[in-house]
Amino acid sequence: MKQNIITALDIGSSNIRCIIAKIKTPEHIEVLGISQNPSEGIEKGIVKDIQAVAEAVKKTIKEAENAASTKAINIFTNVTGEHIRTVLSDGRISIPTNSPNEPGEITQEHIDQVIADARNSVKIQKGFERSQILHAIPQCFIIDGQDDIRNPIRMTGFHLMTKVLTIFGEVTPLRNLAKCIELAGYDLEPDNFILNHIAISESVLSDDERRLGTLLIDIGGGTCDLSLFHRGVLEKVLVVPMAGADITEDLAIGLKTTLSNAEYIKTHYGVALANSVDPDMEIEIEGISGRASQRKSQVLVSHVIQHRVEEMLTLCYEHLKNFYTPELVTAGIVLTGGTAKLQEIDAVVKNIFNLNVKIATPNLNRLNGSISRLEDSDFATCVGLLYYAASLDRDYKNAVRIPGNFQASKLFDKIKNIIKEFTSS
Repeated sequence: MKQNIITALDIGSSNIRCIIAKIKTPEHIEVLGISQNPSEGIEKGIVKDIQAVAEAVKKTIKEAENAASTKAINIFTNVTGEHIRTVLSDGRISIPTNSPNEPGEITQEHIDQVIADARNSVKIQKGFERSQILHAIPQCFIIDGQDDIRNPIRMTGFHLMTKVLTIFGEVTPLRNLAKCIELAGYDLEPDNFILNHIAISESVLSDDERRLGTLLIDIGGGTCDLSLFHRGVLEKVLVVPMAGADITEDLAIGLKTTLSNAEYIKTHYGVALANSVDPDMEIEIEGISGRASQRKSQVLVSHVIQHRVEEMLTLCYEHLKNFYTPELVTAGIVLTGGTAKLQEIDAVVKNIFNLNVKIATPNLNRLNGSISRLEDSDFATCVGLLYYAASLDRDYKNAVRIPGNFQASKLFDKIKNIIKEFTSS
């Protein structure tokens, strides 16, 4: 693979994060620049103020470019929201043979054809006219009635079938998100929208977790993104429009303080299990617009948090309970996202789902450079976007370096003029 520059852009409801990296091989990725800023104008994965999002995106990408000394190109961005839909469909093709009674050998071209057949069968269904296919994930293959085949390449048969999980996003929110990036001065290819669930799984799940069965729950600022993996395959994705921002808003209302101070309290003093908090501990609560501050017990703060966390996770359970049985989720739950950093949240998750819980951070084994900042669940999506992009067999645009500062340029010009005068005399 050529050495390519890739830009991972995580546009979340709370923060926008960007990583610019050089992909040398899929297993060797050099991080060049990292940036993070609060987001504006996007809620629960949907653009609410296109200009505000564009400005926040521009600021974040520019900071990453300055750190990397190269332009942000080949941008990949995440997408989530209630507009995400999935359909399980069938594809079927005949394998060309040399004689009627001899089976043909299956190649990658045949795999692509049968997946395309499944995709096309969904696209013509009513209700998907204004949707874009984001991913088509084969669940298994069937050769002449023999099912549950994982990799049919180089096997032989007369007919190849597959079941495909096709993931759609509505065109309007996708176009608005792309427009934000365009208004910021950058390009986004239509195929470079990556479902948030898939991006995160690339950075936090092991092969064993995928194979043995895992519920991946990403609790961000605007949504809880739920993914069910079994036998190495993504089998179900769901989006619950409730997450960290709802906890912050509850705190602001309950404590009569600003949203920014409520976020600070949640981040620094938030505990999701109230009975684990010191009952004598008090927190200074800032008043709104110059009003007097007051002291509140940390137990009260934790009760507010616990109530919303339990409501949110119960809703997640209700969405998921019809799609899995506990014995098919041997590895349990992997929890990630910014809200996963709340103290004792894993205990609340375990109580509701009755499954083992692991709080995950990105696996950085494939990265080098200044990457200590990425050892945080906040960057799970961004790192996953890099890994996903690195796995694609594509020719990307070439890197464009950003010129040095103006003084350095002037010095370089002076040196060139001196050399020119010397050689011409």
